[in-house]
Amino acid sequence: MREIKEGSWPSVVWQQRVGEALRNLPDRSALSRSPLARLSYVERLAIERYNGRLMAKGLALREVLGGCVERVVGDIANEPALRREREYLESLRDGLSCKEASKRLGLSREHVSRVYRRRALQLLTEEFLCLTKRSH
Repeated sequence: MREIKEGSWPSVVWQQRVGEALRNLPDRSALSRSPLARLSYVERLAIERYNGRLMAKGLALREVLGGCVERVVGDIANEPALRREREYLESLRDGLSCKEASKRLGLSREHVSRVYRRRALQLLTEEFLCLTKRSH
């Protein structure tokens, strides 16, 4: 398989890929098939930490995304304007779907998806790209 480079997709595609991976966070098989699992950073982590494990790339991608969620949540913890985005990301970290996160937030799924999910994915994608670029 060819390696995916950070500049090879437009930013909207990166956000879509990160969003797809987040939806599949509990499913390491789906994560293993994600294009993000072919990033050199994820592949190296899979070899270093999960060598010999079934679906090692999926485990590595789950670890990377989980770490990114934690860093973004921590970075925006004291930003009142980003409170809902933080709460949305915390819901994902807790294994909730967008629908379940919407209920937790007391908002419609459509509103959360259109407003808070979109901004949370932008922040998360930015962190993901920064992490994978730093690793080169």
